[in-house]
Amino acid sequence: MIRHAIFADLARLPDIERSAAARFLGTPMAFAAASDPLPVETLAQAMADGLLWVAQDDDGRPAGFALARPLDADLFLAEMSVALPMQGRGLGRALLQAVIQHAGAAGMYRGVALTTDRELPWNGPFYRQAGFAEVPPAQQGPQLRAQLQHEAAAGFDPARRCAMRLALAA
Repeated sequence: MIRHAIFADLARLPDIERSAAARFLGTPMAFAAASDPLPVETLAQAMADGLLWVAQDDDGRPAGFALARPLDADLFLAEMSVALPMQGRGLGRALLQAVIQHAGAAGMYRGVALTTDRELPWNGPFYRQAGFAEVPPAQQGPQLRAQLQHEAAAGFDPARRCAMRLALAA
C-alpha cells in the first residue's frame, strides 16, 4: 500500500535509505552506499508539502519511500528508496506510480523528471521501462542542469549520469 507519509514515519526513512543504498556496493556507484541519508528536516518539509510517499510492508511499517519537489516545470523525483529486503516486490513501481499520479492530478507540472545512472538495471533501465526518456542537455531546464552539476560535484560520474523525464498528458 502506498500512502502519504505521516510524522511517525520520519524516523524510519533514513534506515530505509541506507538499506537501499547498500545495493550500490560492488557497482561503479559504490560510494553512494556510504552517503548520508536525507536530513529529517528535508523529509519533514516534503511531508508538509504533500510530496513524500511511503510504501508499507505487510505489517503496515514503512518499507520504502519517494520524495519529490518542483523543479523547472516538472515534479522532480529527488529520492526513491526501498529497503533491500523488500526490493523486487513492486514497491518501487508503486511509489513511482504515486508520484506520477500526483503530478498529473496537480495540473501544474509538464512531467515527472529525475536523475539517475544510465546503466544500472534498477536505475536507467527501470525508468525507461516505466516510460521515461533521457532528456538531452539542450532540452534540460536550468534547475535540472544545476541538479546534474551538483551531482557531478558530489562524485557521480557525469558520463553515466542522465536526466530522464516522463511527459504528462495534456
